[in-house]
Amino acid sequence: MQKRIVGDLLSLSNVLVVILALSEVSIQLSFSYALKDITTGKIAIESIERPINISSETTSTSSDLLLQKAERFFDLGNFQESLKYYQQALKNYRSQGDRLGESIALTGMGSALIGLRQETQALENLQKALEIQQSQQIRSTPADRMLYLKAEGETRYQLGKAYIGLEEYANALPLLEKSLAIRKEVGDRYREGKTLATIGVIFFKKFDFPKSLKYFEPALVLSRAAGNRAAEAQNLFYLASAYGLLGQKDKSLALTRQSAIAYQQLGNLLGEASALNLEANILTLSLQYTKVLQLNLKALELVRKSGDRPREAEQLNAVAESYRNLTEFPKAIEFYLQAAKIYQEIGDRPGEGRNLKNIAEVRLAQGQTREALVVYEKAKDIYQTLTSTANAKPSDLNTLASILVGQGSLYTSLSQYPKALNTLQEARAIYQSLGDVSGEGVALMFTGTVYLQLGQPEKVLELLKKLPKSLTSSPQIQKMEQYLIALFNANPSSKDPQAQLKSVLSLLEFFKQSGNRAYEASMLSQLGSIYSQLNQPSQAIASYQQALDIYRAIGDRAGIGSALYSLGLAYSLSDRNDKAFQAFQASIPYAREVGDRNRESQLVGNLGLLIRRQYPELAIAFYKQSVNLTESIRKELRVLAIEQQKSYQQTVAANYRTLADLLLQKGRVMEALQVLDLLKVQELQDYLQNVKGNERTSQGIYIFPEESLQAKTISTQSSTSLQTLIDGNQKIAQQLSQIPEKELNRVPEYLQKLPQGHVLLYPLILGDRLELILFIPNKPPIHRSVSLKETDITQLVVDFKVGLRDSDSLDVLEPATKLYNILIKPIEADLANTNTILYAPDGLLRYVPISALYDGKQWLIEKYSVNNLIAYSLSDFTLKPPKPLRIFAGAFGGAQNTTKFGQVGLPATVTEVQSISEALPNTTKLVANDFSRKATETQMQNKNIVHLATHAEFNSGKPENSFLIFGNGDKVLLSEMKDLPMSNVDLIVLSACQTGVGKLGNGIEILGFGYQVQRAGAKASIASLWKVSDEGTQALMQAFYNDVKLGDRSKAGSLKQAQIATIRSKDFSHPFYWSAFILISNGL
Repeated sequence: MQKRIVGDLLSLSNVLVVILALSEVSIQLSFSYALKDITTGKIAIESIERPINISSETTSTSSDLLLQKAERFFDLGNFQESLKYYQQALKNYRSQGDRLGESIALTGMGSALIGLRQETQALENLQKALEIQQSQQIRSTPADRMLYLKAEGETRYQLGKAYIGLEEYANALPLLEKSLAIRKEVGDRYREGKTLATIGVIFFKKFDFPKSLKYFEPALVLSRAAGNRAAEAQNLFYLASAYGLLGQKDKSLALTRQSAIAYQQLGNLLGEASALNLEANILTLSLQYTKVLQLNLKALELVRKSGDRPREAEQLNAVAESYRNLTEFPKAIEFYLQAAKIYQEIGDRPGEGRNLKNIAEVRLAQGQTREALVVYEKAKDIYQTLTSTANAKPSDLNTLASILVGQGSLYTSLSQYPKALNTLQEARAIYQSLGDVSGEGVALMFTGTVYLQLGQPEKVLELLKKLPKSLTSSPQIQKMEQYLIALFNANPSSKDPQAQLKSVLSLLEFFKQSGNRAYEASMLSQLGSIYSQLNQPSQAIASYQQALDIYRAIGDRAGIGSALYSLGLAYSLSDRNDKAFQAFQASIPYAREVGDRNRESQLVGNLGLLIRRQYPELAIAFYKQSVNLTESIRKELRVLAIEQQKSYQQTVAANYRTLADLLLQKGRVMEALQVLDLLKVQELQDYLQNVKGNERTSQGIYIFPEESLQAKTISTQSSTSLQTLIDGNQKIAQQLSQIPEKELNRVPEYLQKLPQGHVLLYPLILGDRLELILFIPNKPPIHRSVSLKETDITQLVVDFKVGLRDSDSLDVLEPATKLYNILIKPIEADLANTNTILYAPDGLLRYVPISALYDGKQWLIEKYSVNNLIAYSLSDFTLKPPKPLRIFAGAFGGAQNTTKFGQVGLPATVTEVQSISEALPNTTKLVANDFSRKATETQMQNKNIVHLATHAEFNSGKPENSFLIFGNGDKVLLSEMKDLPMSNVDLIVLSACQTGVGKLGNGIEILGFGYQVQRAGAKASIASLWKVSDEGTQALMQAFYNDVKLGDRSKAGSLKQAQIATIRSKDFSHPFYWSAFILISNGL
């Protein structure tokens, strides 16, 4: 269910991207066509306003003729030729000593270089011109001074243009303001209007649309007063763009059409094309995609007539975008490829990169995720190169961020969640550095889809709160924020299905009217999920079927796969399992095609779920495939936050348990043991986040050849008959029946090293029974089943814990006996030659110290040593020769009934470590303030037993709340224990306070500490499940170390002897005093 939701949201999230892009990028793209006069000088919307020809007021010379030729080529957009004539004019003016002409030629060279997009070189020439003009004004006559002042006004104007081209608006603005003051002083009303418009452009580019209007409007008045129709057309265009982004659609359209008429009357093809572009983008905001396409095709015709190749490439992109909005993806690709060819011909790397990004987005919309990933990488490579310098253009950084957003959504669809989160965070950081709040909002929204995929809808609400408030500054963007909120309200994690339904129906109608079939299909899928929530399967199926029909019509292969998956779920909810099977089966090829391993794992697991009762052998094959796919995903989840991994694990743990259940029913005990062991490793990983796999765990679950063949054959068919299922199940059963039982229950090589007299005991709690798996060296694994509800087991565990804590009563005997009867009695006869039980409990059974189970005559520990196992795949059972004892003992200390560093004093711990040092001479002890983390780490490096008599607490909640405290107040968190220097430590003992317990959960925290110290290098650990009295602890520890000193038993054996000695003591025979201490990991 969750994957379907996220699949829908991933498609829907493009809505915000598209409309935010349209409201702040696409209109600006059209606007930028009209700004070529200001940013590059190319493609004038008015007749190109050449650098002011002051020489026309002087006697004509050969230099002036060169200047006029330069200006004519500038008018034609041939900036290279224009630059050549300006350079010749500059040479002549210098030879004549004409400083005014020299400065004009330098300004002209600057303007030509701007046209060639060489703004940095342009600045050098313009600065030289400005220096001449300013210095000459001081020593000139009033008449000449006026000429130099007019020239200075133009030079400052061109300098402003250069800085705009470099997107350095802070530098451009004061230059243009000074130019404006000069224009007013010299009475040049026309150029005053032009400068006002250019200043308006700066505020427009800074998204300050209201302020831009304060400059565009007087510019329009001045152009009309001067009778300059070209300038009027341009200013009308500017005003239309600003009003469009302020949400005043009607006013914007009216001004746009006035601008188009003016350009048409002037015969300005590119100006008319820009106006058509702007109208198209305004209509895109209301999703009038058919009309938009018509306008963009007409604009393309005009651009082609003009012969401007760079502009043609941009217009081809606009046409492609129109087809993309109409979900005509092949046509979109056709036009994008035409644009790509031009970008490559003219060497426009930024354009090429943008075009690749657009192609990648269409490939993604087509469900061609692998192709999209390749194209995204190419686009990213281009823009990472373009932005690798300190003076990278903000627009290039913005494009890079948008590429990263696209990649993030792609990684999400591929179940590569860490990559998705990292990529989206990188994009968000870029947007933040640019102050681009709409881009940041898009990155946040895509991040929300990842959290939904990970089963954390609450994270989405947190992200909504982070949406920048300034997103609401534009009515269009505000509207899109409302759609975003509606989108998330519509997801099934919402508590109010009716509110979801209302939101989705509203969005569905919106997209139906727009003609955007892809978004309509996504909304239909969302609608289906809500109907499923409302237990209306017929309506859900109808909605999903409509979505499927649309996805097929538009060729969205990822959408087809998602809709089929959702249909399968809806059919299964209505008990139409045959239809569900066919839908899941048909969805698998699409999941594989787009590389969605998470979806594939769910699909094959669902196939197993549907047929597990009728065709268990075939179901096992499907479940194995599902588990192995999940393991491949989990390897990548290791960098995610703990709570993310836990929620993810909960969505797949049922497959492990069901697979183990089926295997046990078929007597395939060794395989079931492997499944359960792998689940325990993952449970640790979900809790601690740092559990490293090894060669054993990476192998997954072995799939027999016939299992693989049948599962692959059926999962790749579009539909499967009942007879095919029967035949497939029979073939697997037949093959397995021919495999000798010894081979079927083949023992892994590393498990064959288990010493004689040691056994593995793995219980499995299912809803209606308790399963026991026992492995004895050199024997086939044993399986026993006990009929008992999970709720009854839970109550037994609770009663047992209560009885253990009451040392004044023997009430513990009843639950201890009952637990013995379900955990040990069924395998009692098989334990005849056993001396040590390696116990790997399931769930809340981790709270049961089986040493305190009672057979009616004696406690279990009186018969067997007990070693709590983390997982056999993480254990080394090779026996090592004993080493001379080197012990470190540390005590928290403190006075009775006082607090120290927020913890109660433990005076008895001082006596405890003193007793150890007296019994074992080769002991180093540190007490109270001397017992620091640094001193302890130093001692650990050359000791093989570390005894820490101090507060320690390991909770079932977040592991970061678990800690150990030293005598001087230092703390080490559970997550840090792996870094302690314990490579030489055979055993670490925690003897004080509560270790290994929090609220009753699944008990994983009990093994959490054991694994962390094992990861640090220690072979085993002893911890207590509850706080034991000081006297009881001292008695047990003294007995333990007295036995350790003899050196003839394993650590588990020494703990057993200590517990037996305590049982037989006068004051501490109750299990409260001795059973709390458990040995974790390898105590052999």
